[in-house]
Amino acid sequence: MRRIFIFILFVSSILGFDVYAEAMPGDTLQVAYKLHGQTRRFKFVYQPAADGGMTLHWSIVRNLKLWTGTYAMSPGAVKEGTAQSWLMPEDGNHVTLPAGETYGIISRAALQDLKEKGEFTYNGVLWRHTGTTGTPSGQAIEVEDPEEGAGMTILDNPRLPLILKMEDNALEINWQFSLNP
Repeated sequence: MRRIFIFILFVSSILGFDVYAEAMPGDTLQVAYKLHGQTRRFKFVYQPAADGGMTLHWSIVRNLKLWTGTYAMSPGAVKEGTAQSWLMPEDGNHVTLPAGETYGIISRAALQDLKEKGEFTYNGVLWRHTGTTGTPSGQAIEVEDPEEGAGMTILDNPRLPLILKMEDNALEINWQFSLNP
C-alpha cells in the first residue's frame, strides 16, 4: 500500500499543469526537458540575491528520491550575461556559474537589446525577433537562430526574462516552463 501511495505522489509531482502564471522570482515553476525521447520534469525556483545576482533552486524526484541543487548566477550575469549554461543538474551540487552565464533565463541587457534592436547574441549565436505572443504571464517574445533554425520564447519581464520554451537547438535539448500548481 505504501508503494502505491509513493507512486501516486511521484506521478502527481511530475505531471503538473501547462498553465503559465505571472512568473516572478520566487514562483515555483515546472520545466520539462526533452532529450533523445526522454523527458525529465524539474521544479525550479528563482530567488533574487541582495547583491543583484540570482540563485536557481531545482529539484526532481528520481527513483523515488528527491534530488536537489542550485545554480548561483552573479549580479553581472543577471544584468549583462552573454551565455547560457548547459550544465546538467546533479544531486547535491551547488554550482556557482562562471561570470556571464545564466541558467534558464537571458540577461536583462540581452532582453533590452532584443526589444530595442530586434536581436541579441547569446553563446555566440545571433537570435532574431520573429514575433510576440501573449501568455497568462504577460507578453513573450519569440526569437529564432536563423543559421540553425532553433527557436526560443522569452518572457518579456526584466525581473525574470525566462526562456519559456526552447526548441530545435543544436544540442537537441528542448524545454518548456509551466507553473507548478
